[in-house]
Amino acid sequence: MNDIHLLKYIIKLSEEKSLSLAAKKLSITQPALSQQLRNLEEKLDTELFVRSKKELRLTDAGKVYVNGARAVLNVYEKALADIADLVEEQRTRMTLVYNDTLLPDFISRILPHFQACCPDISLSVISANTPVAKDYLTTGGADLGIMASKELSHSMLEFIPIRSEELQLMLPADSPLIPDFEKNGADMKKLDDMPVIIHQQNSFFQTLELSVFSDNGISPRILCEISDTLALINMVENHKGFAFIPRSISGSSSNVRCFSLENRVVFFIVMAYHKDTLLSDPMKALIKLILESYDPMSNRSSSLNGL
Repeated sequence: MNDIHLLKYIIKLSEEKSLSLAAKKLSITQPALSQQLRNLEEKLDTELFVRSKKELRLTDAGKVYVNGARAVLNVYEKALADIADLVEEQRTRMTLVYNDTLLPDFISRILPHFQACCPDISLSVISANTPVAKDYLTTGGADLGIMASKELSHSMLEFIPIRSEELQLMLPADSPLIPDFEKNGADMKKLDDMPVIIHQQNSFFQTLELSVFSDNGISPRILCEISDTLALINMVENHKGFAFIPRSISGSSSNVRCFSLENRVVFFIVMAYHKDTLLSDPMKALIKLILESYDPMSNRSSSLNGL
């Protein structure tokens, strides 16, 4: 017997003061209800009702039991309502975490199409760098992430590659180093005494940048750490120093020149979700939209299979 049902049985008995009336209201037989009451009283080692020919009356123990039963049912029913609200919210809400440096036109390029195909879904968008995005995804704070990665596998996350990327060196368009770099390639050692603007601390890009410095045996003067890509480009345009930028946005300004490094720094832009996640139809729709918009191979890629 479900304990919740038993609570309801005893409450109904206290209200109807009759086994037959309570059994009728509860849609069970009178003998079954009588047996449930008898079993409970034996378990409690006390009577909950005083029986008379006319009606059932609660004993003092019965009053305590019914008051407690009502309190328990109120908590139980509120919990069910809260769970239902949560399930409905989860069904109609998605959270995406991404780095706008990777897909700077994402909001205008993807969101209108997603809202058109999934009008009942509220999509919350969080801007964050790769380490923060991973934290969101591994702790359940986000459903889907767009991030940069050197690898295409992770112990807790499923990765879907969007495209490969390259970290490029960015200089002012009138830098005296440009003719030499155009002819002989970018020699990082010639930048050793120049100021550099790097990405924010603990970010994926700063990790790549520090690795480039180490691999080339240089220690340029770090002018500042920055997270805003437009501000980064602006500082290079205004001769504050050199910097690094993803190849896909290297042509966004005519006032800078970008070069591949001698040892190319290649990474991937990926979509990611927790391996325990069961993809909902809206998540599948969003993944397809992103692949079709940003992956040049999406029309013949196996990435869409099974979604």
